[in-house]
Amino acid sequence: MESETIYSMSPERPLDYAQMVLDNSTDAIVLMGLDYSVLAFNQSLLDTLKAYSGRMIQIGDDYRSFVTDQDKEVFHGLVEKAIQGESTLLERHSDHKGISIWFEYRMNPTYDKEKNLLGVCLRAKNIDVRKKMEIALSESEQKFRNLIESAPNAILIVDTEGKIVHCNLETENTFGFKKEELIDKSVEQLVPMRHRTGHDRLVNGYLQAPKPMRIGKNQVASAVKKDGTEILVEISLNGFEVNQTNYVSAIIVDITEKIQIENKIKEQIHELKEIARIQSHEIRRPLANILGLLELLESGMSEEKTNEIHSYLKESAKDLDLLVCEIVNRTAISFSK
Repeated sequence: MESETIYSMSPERPLDYAQMVLDNSTDAIVLMGLDYSVLAFNQSLLDTLKAYSGRMIQIGDDYRSFVTDQDKEVFHGLVEKAIQGESTLLERHSDHKGISIWFEYRMNPTYDKEKNLLGVCLRAKNIDVRKKMEIALSESEQKFRNLIESAPNAILIVDTEGKIVHCNLETENTFGFKKEELIDKSVEQLVPMRHRTGHDRLVNGYLQAPKPMRIGKNQVASAVKKDGTEILVEISLNGFEVNQTNYVSAIIVDITEKIQIENKIKEQIHELKEIARIQSHEIRRPLANILGLLELLESGMSEEKTNEIHSYLKESAKDLDLLVCEIVNRTAISFSK
């Protein structure tokens, strides 16, 4: 239990030294009796009250008159705890007459030399700059988190030990793991077992000199989901520093479907080329027959020979029709795969 002890000092000089110690403190300090009367205060409190409320404080004043309406309930609660022997610490935002300041209030019970409760000591510290920096940092972190959460791709934040310290909702959708199953776990949990050998060395090597890197652009990378399913991924890595601590962000895009579609298109193109190559030769045979028979008809022949040529023409036309139908069928099968 923290407390303030005030010693009785009859000689003037020691009392002056005590006041000098108080006045050299940057904290605003006031000692109140059990009836809230001001027993002592320092120069910092005097300057603070004068700047904040325009009022002067004197020994014997009722300190409650200097407490703003918005702070009265909190003030009385802290005093009651101090009277019960409890020390308290509270950060509070004060807004009075257009002046907005953050203060840290510390309330301690104060005893005399005989350990009798003398009153309550209030110490107020202006923490406005620090608090506003904390708030700005917190807001910045929240914006950063909101940005990550709203991203359409899975995002992991990994520390220098290769452990996942943050991930977004899309990570759950991509890999099937809940956040709590990934936080503080090794990133290797998402690496297929056959690729884990040496993966930690690659991670450590990257963390030694992190730079923007894209994995999967020119070669396919793979990852594993919670159910063991492997997916093809493209990973963008980048290093950054927060509070002198290095981290790596990994943006992961599931490109399994994209790769499958690309492979299907390649297969279809190859199939069509093969169909075109084979059928171009096959089609030329009945077509050449038809052209040759037509030339014979034009040369002038007997009716019997003409009928025979017509029969050959009909047969070649059927062969040509069958080839065309076969091309159509093979093309349809190729595109339906």
